[in-house]
Amino acid sequence: MAWKKRPDRFYWWAELSNGVKAHVERQVGPAVEWWADWDDRDRDRPYAVVLGPKGLAVTTPRVNPHGQRTQSVHVDAFVPSSLKHAVVQQQPTRPRSGLRSIMSRGGAQPQPTVAPELGLTEKMRGVLGNLPLEAQQRLQTPFLGSQQIKHYKMYYFGTDEDLDLWLYLAGDRTVTFVSGHRTLPAGAGPEHAAWRLVCYQADVAR
Repeated sequence: MAWKKRPDRFYWWAELSNGVKAHVERQVGPAVEWWADWDDRDRDRPYAVVLGPKGLAVTTPRVNPHGQRTQSVHVDAFVPSSLKHAVVQQQPTRPRSGLRSIMSRGGAQPQPTVAPELGLTEKMRGVLGNLPLEAQQRLQTPFLGSQQIKHYKMYYFGTDEDLDLWLYLAGDRTVTFVSGHRTLPAGAGPEHAAWRLVCYQADVAR
C-alpha cells in the first residue's frame, strides 16, 4: 500500500489567510526565506516562519474567545540593514555526516559533530550537529556566551537523496537562520553528501 505523501510548505502556506500573510509582510517586509508546516499541537492547522529584511515572524494557530480560528504573530524586529548572509558549500571530498541518520530507518551511521547544549531539544541538536562545521559555527556562535536562545524551530522536507532544510535560532540580541539543500547519491554514505546553504544573521532591535 502506498503511503500518502506529506503536504509540503506551499500547501500549508496556502492554508493561512490573506490577512495573516499581509500582516506578516507589513511587519518583516517581503520574504527572504520562509516555510510553513502543520502545528505540532493541531495538525490540521498551519504555522509559518518568515524571515524578512525587517524581522523574523512566527505565526501560531489560536482560537479566539469567540471560537474563531486565528493566528497569533510573534515578531523579532531587526536593527535596520543588519540582516547579513553568507553562502556555505560542502562537497563530497570533505567528508562529514549529513542528515541521513535522522531520515534513515535503520543501520549504523557515522557519528555527527555534537552540537552545544544551548537549551535545545535533542532533535534540534542532532540536526545542527549534522550540518557543515562552518554553518554550525555561524548559527550557534552568537549564543555561546551570555545570550540565551529564546525560541527556535526547524523544518526539512524530502528524502535521503534530495533534502531541503530550514531552521532558526532567536535570542534577545541576535537571530540566526539557515536554509539550503543536501544531495546524496542513492545508497551512498553521508560522506558523499553535498551541501549548499545560506546562513543569515541579524541584530534584534531592543
